[in-house]
Amino acid sequence: MDLNRTFTHDHMGRIIKFSVTYDPQTHSFNVVEDESINYLLSYNPSTKEWTTTEDPMPSIPVNELALLVQQSFGVFI
Repeated sequence: MDLNRTFTHDHMGRIIKFSVTYDPQTHSFNVVEDESINYLLSYNPSTKEWTTTEDPMPSIPVNELALLVQQSFGVFI
């Protein structure tokens, strides 16, 4: 089972490269933007909200990032 995805996204004229790894133990995603910005993306089923670690923040809105990650893995929640 491949738990890694790489994709690009055009956000306001800027192409951002995302490298994402799913952690099945924590059910979170380790996200690396442009090989330099690193943070965790997590889903809270009780609040039904996507969040990221505080710093650094993603370059795009969290909900947009969550949708892109779900699309890349082919699984939607």
